[in-house]
Amino acid sequence: MKIWVITVGEPLPKYSPADRTWRSGYLARLLAQRGHDVTWWVSSFDHFRKVQLEPDSRRVPLEENLALQFLWGREYPRNISFARLANHREIGEEFRRLAREYPVPDVILCSFPTIELSREATAFGIEKGVPVALDIRDLWPDEMLERLPRFARGLGKLLLAPLYAGTRRAMRDATALVAISNSFLEWGLAHAQRARGPRDTMFPMGYTGALDRVAVDDTVRAALAAKGVDARKRIFWFSGTFVSNIDLGTVIEAARQLRGEPDIQFVLCGAGERDTEWRTQAQGLDNVIFTGWAGSQELACMASIAWAGLGAYEPHARMSFPNKVFEYMSAGQPVLLSLGGETRELVEGNAVGLGYTAGDPASLATVVRRLASETPLRATLSSNATKLFKERFAPEVIYALYANFLESLAKRSH
Repeated sequence: MKIWVITVGEPLPKYSPADRTWRSGYLARLLAQRGHDVTWWVSSFDHFRKVQLEPDSRRVPLEENLALQFLWGREYPRNISFARLANHREIGEEFRRLAREYPVPDVILCSFPTIELSREATAFGIEKGVPVALDIRDLWPDEMLERLPRFARGLGKLLLAPLYAGTRRAMRDATALVAISNSFLEWGLAHAQRARGPRDTMFPMGYTGALDRVAVDDTVRAALAAKGVDARKRIFWFSGTFVSNIDLGTVIEAARQLRGEPDIQFVLCGAGERDTEWRTQAQGLDNVIFTGWAGSQELACMASIAWAGLGAYEPHARMSFPNKVFEYMSAGQPVLLSLGGETRELVEGNAVGLGYTAGDPASLATVVRRLASETPLRATLSSNATKLFKERFAPEVIYALYANFLESLAKRSH
């Protein structure tokens, strides 16, 4: 079959420093390995590093049966900006222009967001009679609206009305809705104004890395030790991008309350727009270590020595089954989680971690102190996390089913 996978904001092989592909990249490669002709439509602009990867909308062969089709869009210096909205409009327009130059595919999978690409993909699918599945990962434009002060949300909703209209149209026109959680799927169906059908389904994010198979050089261990990471302590670890829905401020204040516990350390791996804010907040705390951005060896080293992983999200975060939870589970790390809903049910219901109240340092300090002192509890949670990940959330489990679903969707359409 000819299959199109459309997404922006993921690491690209040969272009991005990340050592693994994420959801769309893993699936695109798997479909190519099954013998399908896969075109992976991506943005020319790297959202994370804020650099242009290609100067125009060119096609780049990647490996057997798989090519990247870049869609040019302007640069934007900040995630929340008019330039970013203009970028999304431009890559949508580029898809509309270039898609009609290709042979018609058998099936299309488009990540949502962006709204503009999803709208263009579903419109193309209706025009050409091609089934289109939307993969719902973030709740746009709701996420934008909730970042505004409450007093400004009425005006914000009015200004975002075109994006809400585009979201409803894309959801209605999709052949199938896929989501990373059941709550996200229900959100999409509400915008589509229909009940769940046989083609609508959920595939969680899982985690596509394999930290347990990464060889770690002694130089990496030494470099982390030089930054202050102490493998002899109970390390509570966060790794990820320092963005608006992450809440390391509460972690830092919990660390402040635990300064008298010499065996407890917090290690924060990553970087992003809130880096300076949190480093400033943590000044004077010798039990909080910032490592900067971490590659695969640093992550593998931390996964081998950490006591637990921190699922630290803002109280308003509309996350469900985030990738971070599965990353920790894949390494046998118990999860300390601030989210509620489906994710809290997964973590506590399967005894793979402990919950705490979002935005409450005392609540987090309590569960940290408990887990640090109860070695048998930590061992049980770790064992459960490893088992659950292998059975339900390993990439070879999730994405084999996802690939089967896309093949079936194309065949049923024909």
